[in-house]
Amino acid sequence: MTKLTVKDLFEKKGKEKLTELYVTNALEAHAAAAAGIDILIVSFKKETLRTGVPTNKWFRDAHISDIRNAAPNTFMIYGLGQLSSKEKAIDATLIARDNGADAVYCGNSPSYIEALRNEGLPAVSHIGLIPYKSTWTGGFKAVGKDAESAFRVYQDALAYDRAGAIGLEVECVPDRVAEIITKKVDLLTLSMGSGPKCDVEFLFIQDVIGTNTDRVPKHAKVFKDTNKSYDNLLEDTIDGLKKFVTDVNNKSFPTPKNIVGIEDNEYEKFLNKVG
Repeated sequence: MTKLTVKDLFEKKGKEKLTELYVTNALEAHAAAAAGIDILIVSFKKETLRTGVPTNKWFRDAHISDIRNAAPNTFMIYGLGQLSSKEKAIDATLIARDNGADAVYCGNSPSYIEALRNEGLPAVSHIGLIPYKSTWTGGFKAVGKDAESAFRVYQDALAYDRAGAIGLEVECVPDRVAEIITKKVDLLTLSMGSGPKCDVEFLFIQDVIGTNTDRVPKHAKVFKDTNKSYDNLLEDTIDGLKKFVTDVNNKSFPTPKNIVGIEDNEYEKFLNKVG
């Protein structure tokens, strides 16, 4: 499988529907790649080169290289969030690129995206319901349900398109509004609860495989509940560890095949040396 490029993604716009998942560990990334997911996004902490919030209670922060190596041929976006200056955005993006990113998510204004594009650095951003900016739109609810707010979302999309973004997460926007936006911009629209007419369907993996410890949002669907599998893995792990403890206490581990030996004559010489 050949990894998609930005040029490939643009050429698929309007011709082929793509899929995207947010993942946080190597297992999820490998599974997504094996399933044929087109695009992955992972939160990226440039200071530690580690990922962000885990998607289930058993898997915590992973090193970014583990995730990149688990899906080497999948187009991968590293999420930077918001940066405090354009210079820091460029610096963080260069670090992300050097550590395997094909593009970054930058939640700043279009002028930041333009600064990245001027350096030849691909970036996606966000319109509609933006969780960390939701106070401006009245909290966690759909955005663009009336003509005025829908037009503001549309204008935001045009601004990011002019700035040179390669993609735009369109979150919880009415499907017909998202469809118009998709037709009016050159960038790829990534639907997070904004209907089927965007270029890319985007979900968090925990909502797809049932490991979300919170409620599954309206725009998502559990396609396979893997909680029992994780529970079985936990039980099997505990069972294995108990057997290890038992064998150590019973002196049945380690056995000779687990031990490094020494020839008798060499051992005698050693004893003589230590007195």
